[in-house]
Amino acid sequence: MKIKLGCRGTSDAVNAIIIKMDDLTLVTADNIFLIGEENRNKMGENLIKLLDTLSVDIMNDIEIGDKVMPIIERELNIENGALKKYVA
Repeated sequence: MKIKLGCRGTSDAVNAIIIKMDDLTLVTADNIFLIGEENRNKMGENLIKLLDTLSVDIMNDIEIGDKVMPIIERELNIENGALKKYVA
């Protein structure tokens, strides 16, 4: 399964994280720009858990753009470079 991560908004004001899996597109329900630090941290932890689960199957091809990766890490308070391990 091909899995792509993206974001909606601008580099200054990210509104949502988008996860596209084949024909299914998931968008975070909360506006990241407005939810606060605690919820951003929780969303970041949950995203890492989801990617950990999806990366177990070698048939899954996870794709995160080079420009999008640091934006997602910054907005969700994820350690810099943590998302690189999921990219094939």
